[in-house]
Amino acid sequence: MDNNKDLKARVTRQRKSTNKGKTRGRKKLIRLEDEETERNINKVSDAETIQNDIDEKRDQTSSHAPDNRQVIENNEQDREQTEDVDLPFGGRLTADEADTSRTRPDYYDKVRFENAKNKAEAAMQPRQETTFDIEDQPQIFADATPKIRSIRFGDWEMDTWYVAPYPEEYSWYPTLYICEYCLKYMKSKYIADRHKMKCPMKHPPGDEIYRDGLISIFEVDGRKNTIYCQNLCLLAKMFLDHKTLYYDVEPFLFYVMTEINDTGCHFVGYFSKEKRSPLNYNVSCILTLPIHQRKGYGNLLIEFSYLLTKRESKTGSPEKPLSDLGLLSYRYYWRNVLFEVLNDSPEALSIEELSRATSMTVNDVVATLQINNMLVKDEENGTYRIVVDKDLIKNHLEKVTAKGYPRIRTENLRWTPFILTRALRRAQDLENEKNISKQEQQNSTDRTNKIVDDEMDVD
Repeated sequence: MDNNKDLKARVTRQRKSTNKGKTRGRKKLIRLEDEETERNINKVSDAETIQNDIDEKRDQTSSHAPDNRQVIENNEQDREQTEDVDLPFGGRLTADEADTSRTRPDYYDKVRFENAKNKAEAAMQPRQETTFDIEDQPQIFADATPKIRSIRFGDWEMDTWYVAPYPEEYSWYPTLYICEYCLKYMKSKYIADRHKMKCPMKHPPGDEIYRDGLISIFEVDGRKNTIYCQNLCLLAKMFLDHKTLYYDVEPFLFYVMTEINDTGCHFVGYFSKEKRSPLNYNVSCILTLPIHQRKGYGNLLIEFSYLLTKRESKTGSPEKPLSDLGLLSYRYYWRNVLFEVLNDSPEALSIEELSRATSMTVNDVVATLQINNMLVKDEENGTYRIVVDKDLIKNHLEKVTAKGYPRIRTENLRWTPFILTRALRRAQDLENEKNISKQEQQNSTDRTNKIVDDEMDVD
């Protein structure tokens, strides 16, 4: 009953407070609150009616004998259940605790909401497009702020140069941990340490096709080792601006250079090439990690790519466009190899002969000669001739030799071209089938002759 009185008093206070509204929106809210208060009053009157019925039953049962105690207890339980149903929240809360009038939005709350919504919609409207002059402001179109600022690769920590499309859950971390053997990427040092303890790989997957001292090169097929090659492409994107291939690695072969020590083969750099290139590209992408640059490894990878091209008995060129560092490296290699051929040749050579001797394309040979001012046009007959300064070439080669950079030893290569290998296997299979068919025919002939001889003996 006390709860009912409190509920009536609260309803009366709400009715008095709602009469103070003056605006049109306020009157609408008042009507809604009046309807709610009427429902609450009806609930209170119903509760009082139920309570009166229970009291009458209690008076009737009090005059009966003690045998009616069970009936009284049942009535008490019914009364408690009825009160729990009719009271707010089943009687578990008091009237003040069940009061939700303060949480209802009033007219002023709705006005504030509309103002905030209008401001948000105005801010979301498309901004006016602005045009920039590319020559004056080229930095506007470059994304120079990578999400992953550095990577932990083995015992080294390197700052990244560009953004790589790693999964989103890995891009939120400023430092990414990468295994130097399997190239798996991880979020934290703890996970990387756990992985290092149980990583089964100590060298790149694939076949080792070259070894010279501490330097080893592996050939990895993108179709057979897809995950490794995809991780390799993601790693390379952090240091190459023009790289666009990340996941479609099956048509490519990857040649991974490593340094060998007691703990395994440590990644240095790599280059990739198409298995079947219609434009005779011998390199699709080439990279040397920043921690191994200025050691001659980039020039060694380029020299190795041309060695493979020479084994294929054709000329090749890198895929364009080249990065800034890649262009400098290739121009340096082209100049060195042309100078070596011109210095060792006692006779004059044509551009086609230089191309066959170096496995470079004719366009690359002509571009290198022009850059070094060695191609001069004869004004009389309109032809071009190669001008060779022996002293200049010797001085340049001496400087290159003094640096002590590693060179490729052709005798250490153990490799056959990919297409040639497939062709040899196909030819061998055909030859085996022919031999088998010949053997079957010979066996059939022998059995026939034996049967004829047996019949003649019987006769």
